[in-house]
Amino acid sequence: MRGISITLLPMLAAAALVIWGGERLARREVIHRIPADRVRLLDFSAAFQEELNRIDRLYARNLETVAARSFVDSPDALSKRIQEVAAIRQCHVFEDKKTPVQIAGTSLRKDEKLPEVLMEGGKRPFNPEQAVILPKDLGTLENGDRWGWITAPDVIHRIYWQRTQPDHLIAMVIDFTEIHDRLNRHLSEWMKVPFSPLRDSSEFVSVTGPDHHELTGPPNTTDRGPAALVIPYRNRLGEWQIQSWDKQHVVLTHDATTVASAIATAGILAILGIFLCVQQNRALRLSEERVSFVNRVSHELGSPLTNILLNLDLATEAIHTRPKQAEDRLKLVGEEVQRLARLVSNVLTFSRSERKTLDLKPSPCVPDDVISGMLAQFQPSLDRRGIRVEWQRGAGETGTLDRDALAQIVGNLISNVEKYAATGGWLGLDSRIEGSQVKIRVSDHGPGIPVKHRARIFEAFERVKEDVNEGSSGTGLGLSIARDLATRMGGDLILIPSEEGAVFECRLPLAQRFSIVNPTPSAA
Repeated sequence: MRGISITLLPMLAAAALVIWGGERLARREVIHRIPADRVRLLDFSAAFQEELNRIDRLYARNLETVAARSFVDSPDALSKRIQEVAAIRQCHVFEDKKTPVQIAGTSLRKDEKLPEVLMEGGKRPFNPEQAVILPKDLGTLENGDRWGWITAPDVIHRIYWQRTQPDHLIAMVIDFTEIHDRLNRHLSEWMKVPFSPLRDSSEFVSVTGPDHHELTGPPNTTDRGPAALVIPYRNRLGEWQIQSWDKQHVVLTHDATTVASAIATAGILAILGIFLCVQQNRALRLSEERVSFVNRVSHELGSPLTNILLNLDLATEAIHTRPKQAEDRLKLVGEEVQRLARLVSNVLTFSRSERKTLDLKPSPCVPDDVISGMLAQFQPSLDRRGIRVEWQRGAGETGTLDRDALAQIVGNLISNVEKYAATGGWLGLDSRIEGSQVKIRVSDHGPGIPVKHRARIFEAFERVKEDVNEGSSGTGLGLSIARDLATRMGGDLILIPSEEGAVFECRLPLAQRFSIVNPTPSAA
């Protein structure tokens, strides 16, 4: 897990980031434009303009009625009539040789201030910058116009004037803020029916009134750029604008080359991360195995030395009084010395193999003699553990082999039976010569090798950690060294599947050129 967190996870994160960035770079948006429905749009525009014209005519007729009654009605009656018309704030009546009459209209808005309306040549205004001065000849027959509009300095008020008689002029102050508010409310309600065909067909249409008030409009029209069609309209009450945008169908595509490059780069990063993780875990495991190996070697070296010292002390005490017991103790010392020698031999062989300095020295020898010598070394220990030995001799011919290497192979195989298969109580040896090969088979009736460990049993430091082996000594080098020596002599050491116990077979050529290069182990 430590190796995964250090190497694999950052690599996978980098791979994911590369794929994400590659997808963003490869993304292409293709916009297909669908023209707006011009027929429905023009039908709505015609209906909208007709409604505005109707309201304009109606309001103009109301203003003309008030003006026509201004020289007939009394001031009180005229005030009531003015208040029946929207947005008229004041009415000024000017007659020749008479004092102008000012009549109040509808209620003022909060903080609303009305401009002064005066006739030219009359009294001076309190605030000339906000006053509206009407020319004396306004609306005379010579000028031709009998009515008109004047925009006040504050812009939000307009003056509607009309000359009803040659000596009679009426001027009405109209609040266009109220006019526009009333119009917007009315049009928003009125548009529900004529605008529905455009809404139902999902057309992108916007209607803007005076003061840029949005009467209706689709979402996100600001992201669609300039409108495809603009229909402006203007009358005495204000300005309106109908805008239409083409529909957009966005198709998302990706550049194949960029996507392929991103995937390939991410794949390389992922593979590299897995490779580094495997290598790091392997290095960590090897480091742990080496530390464990040193501890095991220290224990293995200390155990025979302790036994040697103990048996020597006991033999010394009994040498005069109990000669037979002293002799037995000295035999045990000899066994421990042999055990210590085998252990040192295995460590030295492994060290030389690692440093590529292991050199084999072939010489004439009889394989059965070598096996017999090793068996004699183990016999006391095998007897003490109750292991019965059955040996079928068949390799009594002389061949060219490295005697020490063969002895070490056989010794390691017998040592495995002694350590791990003593419960079976049986050791089988079979040596024979077939053609130019000598085959040596070592069998036992112990617990055997579990299937999941068979592929790695010949690796250095490997030990089968089952319950039957708990407490067993060993460095984990015996089988690895045995196969390495067999391979260097041109042969092999394999594990033969069996129903009971474990069966190892060593195959060696009787005459072979030897290599000092670290060989590649063959599969068992």
